[in-house]
Amino acid sequence: MKCTILCLIVFVYFVETYGEKTCKQLVSDITKRQLGGISKCTKSMKFKNGKDKSQKMGCILKCVMVKEGFLDAEGRMPKEQFDKFIEKELSPSLKERGLTLFDSCRASHADNLDPSEEFCKSYDPLVKCMLGAMTQLCPS
Repeated sequence: MKCTILCLIVFVYFVETYGEKTCKQLVSDITKRQLGGISKCTKSMKFKNGKDKSQKMGCILKCVMVKEGFLDAEGRMPKEQFDKFIEKELSPSLKERGLTLFDSCRASHADNLDPSEEFCKSYDPLVKCMLGAMTQLCPS
């Protein structure tokens, strides 16, 4: 009985201490997934040439954000979609900080997204803001 209680205490300690990914691990995992998404989206979009691909880089990033669930299927970012993404992706210890950083980007840029735009340029300010926020997510 004493061994069971001791094992349970040790288990709870390790889950609370080591069960959550560190911020840098989390950012690394998200970055790796995004890079994989860029590759998949690039292949699926079948560009005519390098110039076409370069002009539509915003569309590649839009595709990644849709596939990641950051944007809805239409390429918009409703608050509910954003909240769902944050809830799924960020560990409990990072949610408050993440919400503060990323929600300012959503609030500033989500209403300016134009899913019908040929070159997806309206997504550039959102992407830049989110990348900046990602670099600030982990406290030094």
